[in-house]
Amino acid sequence: MSLLLWILVIISQLALVVGQIFLKRAMSRRELGAEQAQGWIGILVTGIAAMTVWFLLWLGVMSRVDLSKLMPLEGISPLFIVLGAAFFLGERLNWRGWAGVVLTCVGVFLVSAS
Repeated sequence: MSLLLWILVIISQLALVVGQIFLKRAMSRRELGAEQAQGWIGILVTGIAAMTVWFLLWLGVMSRVDLSKLMPLEGISPLFIVLGAAFFLGERLNWRGWAGVVLTCVGVFLVSAS
């Protein structure tokens, strides 16, 4: 896989994470009430736009890379999601959650290296 395709895979996974974080924030804000919910539609649209970027990039990469090599790379998104949720949403994982993320990343590495 070329460097450009690796970069596109990373960007697509980051777009997925950004989209999920924005969607989570929009839905959380919507449930707060009328005054605090202002702006939730803009956050929702941003999340949908990021998910659209992810989808289009992923389709583009899928057309150029064997699916058996590409799909394991989807496994890096849990790491990005956990880090993004911790940094932007203030969420925390216990040791079991981190162990799961590490095992997922190790599995991705093993499958991708084969």
